[in-house]
Amino acid sequence: MNTNLTDFGFEDAMKFIMSFSRLGKKVNDLSRVQRLLNMLDNPQNSLEFIHIAGTNGKGSVSTMISEILCEAGIRTGLFTSPYILEFRDRIRFMGEMISKEDLSSICFEVKSKLDKTDDEKDFSGFEITMAIALIYFKKIKCDIVVFETGLGGLLDCTNIIEKPLVSVITSISHDHTAILGKSIKEISAQKAGIIKDNCPVVLSARNPGDAVKVITSAAKIKNSELIIPELSNLKTESVKLENTSFIYKNTPYSLSMNGEHQIINALSAIEAINTVKHQYKISESDIQKGLKKTFIIGRTEVLSSPLKNKKHYVILDGSHNDGGIKALSDTLSEVPRPITAIIGSLKSKDVRNSIPILFDCIDRIICVDDFTYDTIPKQELCSIINDEYKKYIKLKCKSIASCGVDTKTEYKKAMSGQYQNTVICGTLYIVSYIKNL
Repeated sequence: MNTNLTDFGFEDAMKFIMSFSRLGKKVNDLSRVQRLLNMLDNPQNSLEFIHIAGTNGKGSVSTMISEILCEAGIRTGLFTSPYILEFRDRIRFMGEMISKEDLSSICFEVKSKLDKTDDEKDFSGFEITMAIALIYFKKIKCDIVVFETGLGGLLDCTNIIEKPLVSVITSISHDHTAILGKSIKEISAQKAGIIKDNCPVVLSARNPGDAVKVITSAAKIKNSELIIPELSNLKTESVKLENTSFIYKNTPYSLSMNGEHQIINALSAIEAINTVKHQYKISESDIQKGLKKTFIIGRTEVLSSPLKNKKHYVILDGSHNDGGIKALSDTLSEVPRPITAIIGSLKSKDVRNSIPILFDCIDRIICVDDFTYDTIPKQELCSIINDEYKKYIKLKCKSIASCGVDTKTEYKKAMSGQYQNTVICGTLYIVSYIKNL
């Protein structure tokens, strides 16, 4: 590894970051990440944060808030995970990715500090990436950093920040159950860990009752104002694949991302901004324009449609748990049948509980497995899905899933209209693969 900054390039930086394990050793508190940030002079202490956790929607809400802040001319940093197209897109300033030069120089700075310690490899790749982001945001003098958790909340390394301007907890459902717990109560308790003393917290509407109880109790203990968007003040105007609009508290809004769930996400973003808009002079127009500008790859993204001079729909979606798949299935009700689903998934995901949610709105499933590492082999995925389908329709001889050739071939078939209408889904990794083709 190069030890001179002039010789330390982007590839060296990526090799250094990737030399750490994804999660690192199991943690029981935040002492490890605090040790890392102590070495780096605690850049987080010079920044203001909006902290966001949740099972589904946190990426959308984070980006919505960031776009609104940028529209208002506030120097805004955005830290999200995972990345879709390339590593740098998870660290942004005013909507633009960190440059390769900035990432490399800051990475070299971090490496130089860690080279002097004996516990360098104790840290996770996520912790190292977060540290790089914090140093960058401090150097570039951000006014506000929109900070998305990686996993959970209570023990997530982003929770090292002490007093956010506002915390936001989005939709909660089952995911990462081996780490966060199997029940909604257990998962919610982890998400509630980001609530800080005397700091307001926004909880997305339409959360399960158990989640609301846990978050409400945690907010009360922390003496934190709990804000849940009031659906009685919501009037949905249009929820189309390429046109979503609504009125909230007598103000009209439109979104570039589709689906009823994105309206719920937008309400959380609006309420979060409402807690800081007077302090930072954010106008209603800034909120409207920021929401309209927000677009994220792979969130029920329409690749092909009648409005794009095609006769068929092709939709790309990164949903990978029951909450996300439910939102996708609701959106697919807009698509004419028959619908083919091209699906791949990771071994860590509970496909037995998530994929069957699609059975009511699709007609055929093609399984793929070559888009990334650690995927469920397509033969095994087919078997799992067909077993669940037989239980669903109560017939022993009926199947819905078959093995595809490979992801690229099946994608080309979808775009050519061979499958009429198609959804490609199951994980953000398949979204990344498709977008990079």
